[in-house]
Amino acid sequence: MSDLDTITAFNELIETSLDTERGFRAAAEEAHHPELKQMLQGCARDSAHAATELQEAVRSLGGRPEETGTTASSLDRGWMHLKALALGRDEGAILDEVERFEHDAERRYEHALGVEMPQPMHALVQRQYDSLLRHHQDLRGMRQRYALH
Repeated sequence: MSDLDTITAFNELIETSLDTERGFRAAAEEAHHPELKQMLQGCARDSAHAATELQEAVRSLGGRPEETGTTASSLDRGWMHLKALALGRDEGAILDEVERFEHDAERRYEHALGVEMPQPMHALVQRQYDSLLRHHQDLRGMRQRYALH
């Protein structure tokens, strides 16, 4: 186990969290259903908080935390906006995009959980992963409740 491995894994999760935050914010801007908009805004706040926690953890290990997301994330947000406009702000399409980037985030968290790291750091990743899974479940519930297909 090395701090460098943990720092690398955490910096990847920071990028993921920042990308996810921006994606949720973009989705919330496109959504017109108040409950969905509110849920997406809450997911964005949680993602921002996750990034901050991870940045603090990287600093505590003596590393330099990532401060920005990926360029691909910006392109994805632009695509979501165009798709929403083309589909008349179809919330089912918005949820499709949100679920797509959530799947990617889940995959990245699963990878990080496989990295050997100190127990407190592993517990942080596990807690954030569990929160991500709850958000995903809540969004699926929203889709079913309002038949947003």
